[in-house]
Amino acid sequence: MKFRLPFTLVFVAFALILLLGPLQPYLRETGALTPFYLTGISLGEFVSHPYGLLLYVASGMQSCFAIPWLGATLFTASLIAVAYAQKWAFRLNDNWFGLCWVIPFWLLVNYTKMGYLIYTTKAVAPAFTPILQVLIGVLLLGCLRVGLSHWWMLSVKATSSRRVIAIVVSVLIFLSSAITAYSNSFRDVNFLNSLRMKHAAEAGEWEQILQIARDGEQEPTRIQVCLTRLALFKTGRMGDELFTYPEGSAQYNATQNQWLRLMVGPLLYYHYGKLGFAYRWAMEDMVEYGERPAYLRYLYSVAKLNGEDALAKRYERSLARTLFYKDIDKNKEQEISEISPLLNYTDQLDGDNGLVEFYLLHSFTLSEGGSREMVELSLMDGLITKNLTGFWPRFMALLPTWKGHIPAHYQEAALMMAQLQGNSPLSDFSVIDPTIQQRFQRLVETSARMGDNTANATALRPEYGNTYWYYYFFVEGLKTN
Repeated sequence: MKFRLPFTLVFVAFALILLLGPLQPYLRETGALTPFYLTGISLGEFVSHPYGLLLYVASGMQSCFAIPWLGATLFTASLIAVAYAQKWAFRLNDNWFGLCWVIPFWLLVNYTKMGYLIYTTKAVAPAFTPILQVLIGVLLLGCLRVGLSHWWMLSVKATSSRRVIAIVVSVLIFLSSAITAYSNSFRDVNFLNSLRMKHAAEAGEWEQILQIARDGEQEPTRIQVCLTRLALFKTGRMGDELFTYPEGSAQYNATQNQWLRLMVGPLLYYHYGKLGFAYRWAMEDMVEYGERPAYLRYLYSVAKLNGEDALAKRYERSLARTLFYKDIDKNKEQEISEISPLLNYTDQLDGDNGLVEFYLLHSFTLSEGGSREMVELSLMDGLITKNLTGFWPRFMALLPTWKGHIPAHYQEAALMMAQLQGNSPLSDFSVIDPTIQQRFQRLVETSARMGDNTANATALRPEYGNTYWYYYFFVEGLKTN
């Protein structure tokens, strides 16, 4: 007993610190991607398959990751059960107890190493199913051993020297297993930050998204950039702050796939009012990967916004039969009021090829008219894509609505357009902040001396890196997806 407790406590601390520390958003996302429903039909579908009851139980346990501390506790307790089951089944002496943790560490990392693949796996409850299978297998072997004879015992009459050797070997194997599990767990910072931003967006916590973007120390992926833009749009600060946030197109730390669409496609389409695309991708992914609550939530939200009450009730009933996704109307009224102004168009599926960001940028850039929000999205997306043909009509249409405070990036773009093209329809440049005008004049003079080639990007970034001018001239090669 005195040797078992330290191993157990160290394993508990290791597992919970890892799961509830860096991997907490991964656990939450796993819960949302686990289809588990308290209905006879759902149970019947599982039971009709071999090991169906085991899969149903495993799915129920995995769905508890929706509340990370609960799921992590169940997960850790299940792994401990595997370790103690091995000791009992093979009658291992306490001195060799460290060997019993090799399989629990392997089962732990079998789940924590998945990363992005949690979206595309079709395995049922990949976190808990292997644990239950191993646990049942070990218990059956133990029962077989008891039924035959008491024939297995390590170091029953061990000498003190052999006992020390056994303990040392046991500790070394335990520690090496822990190190291997930690090093092979998927702790990619961009992936975990993307999940944190996604969960904040789902909760309407837009300031939290911006804080995560500001705190990032590495080049962001397009998922992070898109969620940052959405948060700035929702908070009304897009025109003042967009180009002050990090830009980037860091590679996803996974095999090539449409990760942006898989992770946040329905979310982005929904919040930008492209309801048809939000519904389409949520439905297609549900057909492909199962009736996951993550998809049902968007199917429900789109039906609700479209006024399809009977269809919305159907999805609502399904979600009501989950353990943790019953409260689907939280923030719903606010969502509807924010998204409704973006619905001033004919919502039709004209093909996006799964390129969510590319489609959103270009569809808004090329749109004309609509609500004030749609015109501003068209103006801003024109700046992002550097398609400035429609800049002045949109700028002049929005000018009265700004009531004396023109957002900084629009002022920057107006000065640049007047310099590059001339013939500005803005007759009175006194509406442009003198500080911005002076800063632009310094850039013009500096560029005349240095040129605007990419070699000067580093030199100019400290003073101009947070302006639209810098983005327009020096930010190149970003791969929208």
